[in-house]
Amino acid sequence: MPPHADESDHDVPSMKIHVSLEDGPLSARKHASELAAGGECVFLGRTRPEEHLVHGSLKALDYEAHPSLAAAALERIAVELVRTHDLEYLSIRHSTGAVPVGAICVEIIAAARHRDAAFVACREAIDRLKAEAPIWKQECWSDGRTWSPSSRPIHAPERTT
Repeated sequence: MPPHADESDHDVPSMKIHVSLEDGPLSARKHASELAAGGECVFLGRTRPEEHLVHGSLKALDYEAHPSLAAAALERIAVELVRTHDLEYLSIRHSTGAVPVGAICVEIIAAARHRDAAFVACREAIDRLKAEAPIWKQECWSDGRTWSPSSRPIHAPERTT
């Protein structure tokens, strides 16, 4: 799957969208917008420190993703949000592999002519990513591993006949 939406497929210029799955922790990017954006909202999701009653301290989150389905979900979300909120730019990046405590695992940048659209789109992007993208996380504790309760299996689409 290409990293950009195709203008002919989605009726959204490809330069407005960037989605990617990247191995390991992310480095925060600075988006120096040359666009007509009056507001730019950036969300950085980090692995937070936690304690498990049985397994001890959280050391890392280990993310797995279905590459083509996850990329397609991120792109679909991005295209819909660019259209819905009239965004100038939207980037959604998510880690795969191990991400230690304190490191960045997801980054969303939404730029719009007005700040409210950027804020709303940024929030909607993270909420939809968590609900729709086939990305799972395993919690790596000092004494063992557990699957996050937010990890859900992939279900085949329902068929109507």
